[in-house]
Amino acid sequence: GELHGGYFSDPAIARHFLEAAAGAATVSRPKTVVDLGGGTGFLLSMLRSHGIGTGTALVNLDCSAAQLAVSNEAGISSVRATLDSFKRSDIAPPGSRILFIMRSVLHYFGESGLSPVLRHIRAQAAEGEFLVHQTACFDNEREAACLNALYRLMRTAKWYPTVGELQTKSADAGWRAEAISPAPALLLTSDELAVRYSLDKADVAGIRNTMAAEFGDMDGVFVVTAGGFQARLQYRIFRCRAEKTRG
Repeated sequence: GELHGGYFSDPAIARHFLEAAAGAATVSRPKTVVDLGGGTGFLLSMLRSHGIGTGTALVNLDCSAAQLAVSNEAGISSVRATLDSFKRSDIAPPGSRILFIMRSVLHYFGESGLSPVLRHIRAQAAEGEFLVHQTACFDNEREAACLNALYRLMRTAKWYPTVGELQTKSADAGWRAEAISPAPALLLTSDELAVRYSLDKADVAGIRNTMAAEFGDMDGVFVVTAGGFQARLQYRIFRCRAEKTRG
């Protein structure tokens, strides 16, 4: 079935991200565009139809062989590697300018893994290159705490920062955010989350009651429903430029 109601394969939803990526490409004129954690290559295919030049190599970097198999048609190169260990030389020949893109991947690294993975990506980038990423993050600490509590209750290590935290951690890793813009929120229902995280009815009821007691309804972020709950992941698109790293 379609994951998250097709959010990640919807061209209308992807448009915001594609425009940010295309804007960065216009400025930096990359020879290579790499999608970090690119899955089936959907974004790269869309980017090509968005007018990214025919002289530009498209590279899908993912750790899933099954996903990469899907992206091999359409002239997209595959690199099987993880985001925290890939090498620049896996992606492009020496002297080739790279544009890094990434959508909805950073939360997989958890709270302790966020800074290391941002630093690793920066270490593979040349000064002045761009990283355009769409990442779930929240306006304030209370909203972030709400979603992080929900994910802990679902027994997963995924973690969401505030917009400010993500900006700071990015800057500390050598990625200066030049522009931050909103992307459409992703609706999560308890029914769908129950399937994804193997929760039974008792789990869902327990999570619903714990969340209701601790956070109640939070406009646009979390709401208790008759049989469960709904949450919304708020997304931002960051256009970051690789700066001289300190030390």
